[in-house]
Amino acid sequence: MSVTEQTRVPSPPSAIDISMGTPMDRRTDIESKQSRVAALLQQIGCDGLLVLHPDNFAWLTGGGAARGILDPDTLPALYFTPDARWLISSNADSQRIFDEEIDGLGFQVKEWPWHLGRGQLLNDLCQGRNVAIDTPFGACKDVSEQLQVSRRTLTDYEIACYRTLGQTLAHAVEATGRTLSIGETEREIAGQISHRLLHRGVQPLNISVTADNRGRTYRQASFTSTPVQQTCVMTVAARKYGLCARASRLVSFGQPDANFRRDHDAACKISATYVAGSWPDSVPRQILLTGQRIYQLTGVEHEFFLAPQGHLTGHAAVELNMTLQNEELLQAREAITWCVAVGAAVSCDTFLISEEGPRAITGAENWPLKRIRIQGAEFVRPDALIR
Repeated sequence: MSVTEQTRVPSPPSAIDISMGTPMDRRTDIESKQSRVAALLQQIGCDGLLVLHPDNFAWLTGGGAARGILDPDTLPALYFTPDARWLISSNADSQRIFDEEIDGLGFQVKEWPWHLGRGQLLNDLCQGRNVAIDTPFGACKDVSEQLQVSRRTLTDYEIACYRTLGQTLAHAVEATGRTLSIGETEREIAGQISHRLLHRGVQPLNISVTADNRGRTYRQASFTSTPVQQTCVMTVAARKYGLCARASRLVSFGQPDANFRRDHDAACKISATYVAGSWPDSVPRQILLTGQRIYQLTGVEHEFFLAPQGHLTGHAAVELNMTLQNEELLQAREAITWCVAVGAAVSCDTFLISEEGPRAITGAENWPLKRIRIQGAEFVRPDALIR
């Protein structure tokens, strides 16, 4: 495998945005999923599908979310027949969910009085019917695995939404990296990232900020009161439109020391190797074995065993972990996150698997890039921003 590298700074890409206030695109997407549900119901011989899991709620509503509800036993549900769909909600939440999340998208409503709980309404709905469900409940037929596999294949609408989420996430992390100061704590930097995301309607799922060499000890860190003196690695997972993405960026005040630079260069080479293997019909086990070989060639073979390398993502932050036991073929229109940690360095981004090759979802907006050539093809990874 031939690997060369070069650093450059890209121009900012043109902005792409999605109007979630235009129901027609979402409604078309939801109608296509209604057809998928109808086909599933016919296949398994059921009258209806009851949806309780929040990830499936987001998937089947084109990105709707049950915000503002603390008790999981009072979360709204969905009920589908082959040709109709309902929101099932507490009377305390149904109007708000319609107004904020699913207005004009073809849903009807069934309410339960908040003081009686949803259990009786769900029992009544299932009485005398063959009902499929995505979470074990009574005598309903569990189809959680079928739904999980189905939702991993992204629609055109979801891919467009994903690109917008990726750009927003990259912008939030990079803007924070360009403006943070020596002496700021990991906690303060995490707050800045969170503010930038929430300001754009993006929900932070996980924020990791590691100052200097703290990431060398903790490969899956969060954030603490530790101040940044020289280097800062930011790794962020976030959700919008019901979709999840993840990205990392590295900032260094002055040139990083030789050990940190070696670790970062190795992480970039390994993550580029994983990206290069992310094609339809690729086998995760083989991609990981190829990456493991690059770990060995760069002299950090032990690092492979210290943290997970990647996962399919989508409506769940982790749809399927990439492991050496995983031989399920990757599919076009799936999203994959590769996250390589070497020492204190991290190289992480989310990509769309396509017939034309992997396409970055969280690609750099305006950030130094490392260009890496692998067997004649060029791949770019975010480099360190030297300030």
